[in-house]
Amino acid sequence: MNDIDRLQRHPVDTAGLDDVPPDAWARDLSLGPVLERIRTHPEARARYETLRDQIDQHQATLAQVRKARTLTQQHIAEQLHMDQSEVSRLEHRSNMLLSTLRSFVRATGGDLHLIATYPDAEPVHLLVGNEPAEPAAPTSATS
Repeated sequence: MNDIDRLQRHPVDTAGLDDVPPDAWARDLSLGPVLERIRTHPEARARYETLRDQIDQHQATLAQVRKARTLTQQHIAEQLHMDQSEVSRLEHRSNMLLSTLRSFVRATGGDLHLIATYPDAEPVHLLVGNEPAEPAAPTSATS
């Protein structure tokens, strides 16, 4: 089959740049229309609120983590060799080094794990710096 036969069998877009209006590809990507649909459908609204509650249960600020561990800013400051006022500022930052975050989490008794997810691959556990992650404790199977 030659090129002319292929062109005749398959539709071809022959529109030029001047033939397509500038707003032809414009789409409203805001959440407004979606949220409005959720608000107007009781089942969708209930499901949305349930999901929001589940998400909220798994999110916490650094201050909330510290308080949940019943630790004071002064205790964290001593662990991190800084002033209590620096811990307060740290808890309110929206951006920080991963090493700083790791140090804070360790000072609360935890360990920081970062996981990158991709739609076409398994999750990847990212290392913070050159320090390898500590292996998980083996679990014993009961029979």
